[in-house]
Amino acid sequence: MNKSLKIKIERKIGRKILKRGDCQYLSERIFNEINKTLSYNTIRRTFNLDPKSNIIPSRSTLNILANFIGSSSYDVFNRDSFHDEDWHLKNKICGWINHMSDNDLSNELNLSWKNNDNFSLTFVSVIRELLLLGKIKLVNDLILKSKIDLENLNYSELVFIGNGIGSVFRKIEVDEDDLLLLLKNDFFVEYIFLLFVDYSSLTGYYGQLYNIIEKERLEIRLDYQLFFKSVNNFRNILLQKEIKLIKFQELVNKSLHPILIGRLASIEIAACIQMNISYDYVLNDISDRINTSKEQAIDYLYEIKSVALLLKDFSLMTWIFTIESNYCKEKILKNNITKNDIDHTYFWYDDFLIQEEYHLAHQQYSYIVQLILAIKNNKLKQTTSILKKINKEKWVLSYYSYLSLFFTIINYHLAKDKFEKNDSFNRYKIICENLNYPIFDEKYLKNYFI
Repeated sequence: MNKSLKIKIERKIGRKILKRGDCQYLSERIFNEINKTLSYNTIRRTFNLDPKSNIIPSRSTLNILANFIGSSSYDVFNRDSFHDEDWHLKNKICGWINHMSDNDLSNELNLSWKNNDNFSLTFVSVIRELLLLGKIKLVNDLILKSKIDLENLNYSELVFIGNGIGSVFRKIEVDEDDLLLLLKNDFFVEYIFLLFVDYSSLTGYYGQLYNIIEKERLEIRLDYQLFFKSVNNFRNILLQKEIKLIKFQELVNKSLHPILIGRLASIEIAACIQMNISYDYVLNDISDRINTSKEQAIDYLYEIKSVALLLKDFSLMTWIFTIESNYCKEKILKNNITKNDIDHTYFWYDDFLIQEEYHLAHQQYSYIVQLILAIKNNKLKQTTSILKKINKEKWVLSYYSYLSLFFTIINYHLAKDKFEKNDSFNRYKIICENLNYPIFDEKYLKNYFI
């Protein structure tokens, strides 16, 4: 039950729902005021007063409770409650920024963390507002003074923070001195720049980060160095520049996150393609890691998909699809899923296999790869079922423009008439202009499957 609903009910009746007598009192009030019946036992379970009960309140129960405080239904209450809380939060943040000293603002953030008071949303709202006001030094100082331990947040919450704060940099002017200041702040490096990998801004602020690190000779952790260098190499591919092999086998012997290993693998693969040599040794390494990995197996493939799509490497896409399919089959067997539950044509790990919300983005990325393979292999009937699985709301925000470009290429080649083709062509041109990467031109679109 929505916490706000409980609070409003208790405010209306002037007492907390803590014991049987409170439940009986509420039951009588509901009957007398709206002529609907809820037993005290139902109320007791709904308000979690029965520790032995794990029964979820029915929709009719929740609707009656919502009716009691004047709402037409529980769904309507939730919608209105969300808008009320959002408006209240915005007003609170504006009040903090306009009327508080820097120290008081820092104390409020720390208090929000301590009390777990909608912390992620509060934190992102404050930092975004300050960045939009151009107060980058204050943002840096607030974070350095904070007593926030983000390691206690789950990965999905950290992604929310990274997306919420990282996306603001697309909207503001940030000079090199400000970027240098933030690169010296471990929080910004780890939770913003490393989490919000801004593929749409590699010719803008995000593309400057590696050059600043090199120019200023910043001492940062090895995995951070490898990350920024890999992103810079990917930027060079987009700018149609030559890249070099990165000694992949030597680097990945170190203790690195699977996504970073996949990023390093993608750059090594791209260098091999440029040099026209085999990259089988990279794929063999990644295969071995996935076969011996557990929860994070799919993370190795994320950046390899990016390079496979970019360089139109259909054999690499096929390898990715095969690895993912085998991974799924193994998981399905372990979870005793029957054959009737499997989409034999193109399937991916379902909800029961997803440990974190960000894995849904992996799923969506895979659908893009699957669509392109289906077109390449002239299996156009299969594209319809895959297209139904595309949900742009689940795309990673920092990759959104990049994925949109390939989705537009897909729509261009699936177009049924001249009007649809022209529409996709115009959309492609707009995305290309915004991204400003030389590799994407009219020839790239029209000859993608050649």
